Amino acid sequence: MNFSIVFMAIYVMALVIGKVIKRSFPKIGDAIVLTLIFSIAFWGGSQIGSGETLANVLIGSIVMAFLVVLTTLGVGLAFNKETTVKGQSNLVLTQLKYGIPLVVGLAFGFFVRPSLPFGTIINYELYALALIIGFNMGSEIKLRAIFNVTKEALVTIIVVILGALACAGLSYELGLLPNLKLAIVMFMGAGWYSYTGPIVSTYYGPVYGVVAFLINFFREQITFLIVPLLVKVRPNPYSAIAIGGATSMDTTLGLYSSIFSGEYSLSAMISGALLTLVIPIILPLTISI
Repeated sequence: MNFSIVFMAIYVMALVIGKVIKRSFPKIGDAIVLTLIFSIAFWGGSQIGSGETLANVLIGSIVMAFLVVLTTLGVGLAFNKETTVKGQSNLVLTQLKYGIPLVVGLAFGFFVRPSLPFGTIINYELYALALIIGFNMGSEIKLRAIFNVTKEALVTIIVVILGALACAGLSYELGLLPNLKLAIVMFMGAGWYSYTGPIVSTYYGPVYGVVAFLINFFREQITFLIVPLLVKVRPNPYSAIAIGGATSMDTTLGLYSSIFSGEYSLSAMISGALLTLVIPIILPLTISI
């Protein structure tokens, strides 16, 4: 059965149950998020090779990942919207909490290079996340707020798309990528590295496939590191959620749940789910044009 369907079914079921029992499990949710960061970084580290060429690919991917994050941030700030965020007593500790499993996972993956079914492992971790986050959000969300959520989610999607297009144009003009269409496909992946990497590899070769994978992989990881800082400076939900892109449906959902109220946590879920539905349509269409 399709992963997205199962994930959303578990999430909706848990959301309803959480609304009824009115209990949340924030510590369990946090533990699952940290485990996910380590697992994904472990997988990513095992895919990074050695040598000057791959070192250049790695550095270039990191630069372009930061570029799409900052571009998306700028587009989101154009939509003048702010909201309250949950208390963050220590920003440095928050960033360390998410940064340590990222660095450790990348190091272990790079040096150990295990042969593990990472896709299956991460899927089950995401199912657990859907269950716990559903409970947590269901216990606090107000039903009347749901009517406003879809509108908020659509604005976030617009920010994601405009940010990707702007970053693609900028990357092409700066000579970071040789082809504008290729750049659009890479950045329109919106953090979905497991899909964007393979489809780019199919049409543009393995080197650009690795670049596409890493750009979107690092975008996801940068989200964990930079969003807590951004919302502390300016709590704009459109920018914060758009940076996560498609990952706001699953991997980074726990982060948004820990920062925003139930309304914007649900908005993150819906915007990520809609992006997950349209990205497999947008990318092949872009390539074929």
